[in-house]
Formats: sequence, structure tokens, C-alpha cells
Amino acid sequence: MKKIKRILAACDLSAYTGNVLNTAIGLSDSLDAGLLVVNVINQRDMDSVREALEKIAFGYENVPISLAQHRADMESERLQSLREAVDNAGGADRECDCLIKIGVPFQAIMETIEQEQADLVVMGTKGRSNISDVLLGSTAERLFRRCPVPLLSVRLGSRGEH
Repeated sequence: MKKIKRILAACDLSAYTGNVLNTAIGLSDSLDAGLLVVNVINQRDMDSVREALEKIAFGYENVPISLAQHRADMESERLQSLREAVDNAGGADRECDCLIKIGVPFQAIMETIEQEQADLVVMGTKGRSNISDVLLGSTAERLFRRCPVPLLSVRLGSRGEH
């Protein structure tokens, strides 16, 4: 088995985040591996904001916020939320990298796996939208099919509790 040197924890700041981080931090400590915590801002959401700002800007000279400012604010808020989540999961005294990406979540995670040379991915079974308790999250499902490294899925609660 290949030595696991770098673990990527994909966190969407949903109810799964604490469990994902507890698992990733525990594995990182046990395996003496580096930890990278990644959150992806969905490009679809950014496109919606851009369209809304364009509609607001039509006929006005001064729009109170730009898309670039909105993006910077979102990245800053999410980075702070990730760091707080890591601290709450028992990682306050450990070194870990936190990264915010923008794009299609599945694609952004796949790119990050390659760019950051992750050897293992830890993520929740469902995401923020959690449309149905029956269906696996679409990002998780795509990663299960195509992830180039082992992927560990973490359920909400213990022993199947929700």
C-alpha cells in the first residue's frame, strides 16, 4: 500500500463538516500525514450573483458592491469558517492548510487532488443541498466514480444516526 502523506478533507460547511474534520484530523495524526482542508464556492452561485449585480447596475452609476468584492468577502468568510471548524474538531494545535476554490465542486476537488498531490480524500456522503436523504450527494457520487486516490466517505452521526 502506498504511504499516505497528504489528506484532502473536502468540506462544504454543512452538517457533515465536523464529522469529516474529526475523521481527517484523526487519520492525519495516526498516519503522520499532512492535512489540506478544501471548500469550493460553486461557480453557479457566483454566476447568479453576477447576473443579479448586472440587473441592479442597469441604469445606476454607482453599485454598492462589485463581483470581485463579493468574491473576496465570500472567500474570507469561508476561510474563517473552515479554520473555526478545524479548531472545533480538535485541530486547534495542529498545522493544516485551508484552501477556498471557486468552480464546479467535483471538478475543483479533482483538480486540487492533482495539484496538491493528495493521497486520500475524506468527505461527507451528502452536501449542503441535501435534497433527499435517500440520494448520495452529486459531488460525492462523481468523486466515488472518478477519484484517482482512495476516498473515505463520512456519514452524519455515528452508526447511521441522522
